[in-house]
Amino acid sequence: MEGLDLRTMLTVGGMLVSVVSAAVIVQTKLKGVIEQLQDIEQRLRALDSCTDKMHSTNEVMSQRLGVLSSLLDPKVMESRARETASILKDIEYMRKKLCT
Repeated sequence: MEGLDLRTMLTVGGMLVSVVSAAVIVQTKLKGVIEQLQDIEQRLRALDSCTDKMHSTNEVMSQRLGVLSSLLDPKVMESRARETASILKDIEYMRKKLCT
């Protein structure tokens, strides 16, 4: 074992310590990155849920607006006004008939 003197063993030992400490540092940094990634994923899921709720609300409001606009359509309103006028005339005619 002439090739392995104290100086070589100390050099190899120092390199080993350096590699181990570098691995520990990488492992620590990797844990931090994984935690950040999990936090980002959780926030993204919350935003996705919020977006889904907003989309559903938007669809409901759009449907309600469609119903209201069809109820207030000028053609429908005119037809209802004519119908109401006709009913009022019929009522007036019936009152005159009953009074005379």
